[in-house]
Amino acid sequence: MSLVIQLLGVILLVMGFRSTNRNMLLGAALLLWFGAGSTEFVHGFIDGWNAPRAAE
Repeated sequence: MSLVIQLLGVILLVMGFRSTNRNMLLGAALLLWFGAGSTEFVHGFIDGWNAPRAAE
């Protein structure tokens, strides 16, 4: 999933530079940022969800 997000970010980056559209460049930056960190975030969230409860 993160590979798809990163690929979309690169495509938006190229399109934004060609058309000098700042909003498209911002979207590309956000997609690339989220795509790079999404894998670790999802794994950490799943590990936290499956962890035993400390104080119940």
